[in-house]
Amino acid sequence: MRRFLAGILVALVAVAIAAQLALPRYLSGRTEDRLEEGGGSSKVTLRAFPALTLVGGRGGSIEIAGTGLSFDAGDQSERPFERLDGFERVEVALDDLNAGPLAVDRFELGRDGRHEAYQLVIRATTTPRELAGELGSEAGGALGSLFGSLASGILPGGGSTALPLELAATVASDDGRVDVRDATGSVAGVPAGPVTEVVVSAVLDRL
Repeated sequence: MRRFLAGILVALVAVAIAAQLALPRYLSGRTEDRLEEGGGSSKVTLRAFPALTLVGGRGGSIEIAGTGLSFDAGDQSERPFERLDGFERVEVALDDLNAGPLAVDRFELGRDGRHEAYQLVIRATTTPRELAGELGSEAGGALGSLFGSLASGILPGGGSTALPLELAATVASDDGRVDVRDATGSVAGVPAGPVTEVVVSAVLDRL
């Protein structure tokens, strides 16, 4: 009987060790596949002990690096932070993204505690016409998009001149929803807050 129980114990320990090693790699790979749906490359690292907590969306840390990824700003979930909120430490660093109206050179998002707000930095270029059209569409459907296009037409170059954009923001999660607490930066007179919501939602929707 003792040998039988010892054998069961050894088997359980072996399964636990295998799960601890294999599960983070498997779930990281699944996330990488989603991020790369539109092209580009990514590297996702998940850490948790025990690893089974990852199944419930919780863990010690998530690190995401990527380049050349493409995101559709129209594909946005209602709670984009839902898959990040369960991690104690979050670090996202992406280069050369296509995110709707923005050509993003650098996207950084991170926090150091589960109950802390996220810190966000975006460096990108965009045209006033594309930006106004996207934000108008988000706010008011087709009419808003048309209005945005017409409004940007009075700008130099007909609103099609690419302009640099740099945003810095403190972003909190309100039950998974984007809550921009403080944001600095603007482009073509458009404040940072709405731009932040569009880009963050588009990127996190793939996680």
